[in-house]
Formats: sequence, C-alpha cells, structure tokens
Amino acid sequence: KMTIQQYQVDAKRTCPDLGEKLNLCHMVLGIGSEFEEYVNAIDEINKSEECSDMCWYLANYCTFREISFYALFLESKYNEKSFVENVSLLQDFTKKYIVYGKEINSDKEYEVLKGLMYNIQHMYGDITILNSLENNIAKLRVRFPEKFDEKLALNRNLEAERIELEK
Repeated sequence: KMTIQQYQVDAKRTCPDLGEKLNLCHMVLGIGSEFEEYVNAIDEINKSEECSDMCWYLANYCTFREISFYALFLESKYNEKSFVENVSLLQDFTKKYIVYGKEINSDKEYEVLKGLMYNIQHMYGDITILNSLENNIAKLRVRFPEKFDEKLALNRNLEAERIELEK
C-alpha cells in the first residue's frame, strides 16, 4: 500500500522541472484547472481522478516549497474559505512572488494550503483517498513509464489509464 509520503515522491517523478518560478505557476494553475474538470466530471471514478490530480499538483507545490505533503494532509483544517478562495489566495501569493519578487509568507501560505487540502479531502466524498492516490500514480506510470515526457503527455492511452483508475 502506498503512503502519503510515498505519494509525494512518486508525484515528483512525473513532474517536469520548468525552473523555480514556472514550477510554482504550473502547480497553482494546475490545481485550478483540475477543479474545473472535477466540476464537469461524469462519474465517481472521474471525480476521484480529478481530486487526485489536484493532490498531484498540491504535492508537487509542496515539494517545490519544501513542505511535507504528509504533514499538510494530517493538519488540513477548515478555514472558512471555499476551494476557489483558497486557490485564489495561493495564486496571489505566487503571482506576487513571480512578478514583484515579494517573498511568500510561509505561515499564511501554510494556512491556505491546509484549507485547500481540507477542501480537496471533502470533494472525495465517500471515496477512499489513499486508494485514489495510488490509482493516480498507477495512471501516471502508464502515461510516463520513466518520467515526464512532452510527447507522451500529448499522446495518451486513455483506455489503459482508465483501467488503472478503476482498480
């Protein structure tokens, strides 16, 4: 069985390295775009996949910011903000860091991340999160047997990926 700590390591395996600032931008934009896919999901397997994809981006954001995804997972808490509000705050921190050179306040960032993790955990509903994260990594192993590759990202075997998600 996969652990949350191993999930963070395995998620990094399929993450392209675009440089510090673009890495953060990629992760924050990805969280937001996966939410749109979650909203339009057609079944429970698809919803689970989109939640796990949001976790993939969040885990890699944590990796780039040297934050334990496991600690974040355990410490997630309700912070009176919706998913959209938490993502918007994370986007604002990232934008100001990238464009204005303003350092991200790690305490405020962590509070937002805990709220965001809480939001995502509750989107799973009755789905077992750890199993879903494990299926997410299995899907990514089908897509990227070694590591991230642009050609493989553009030419996916959706049937083989779906098989992994249904386990």
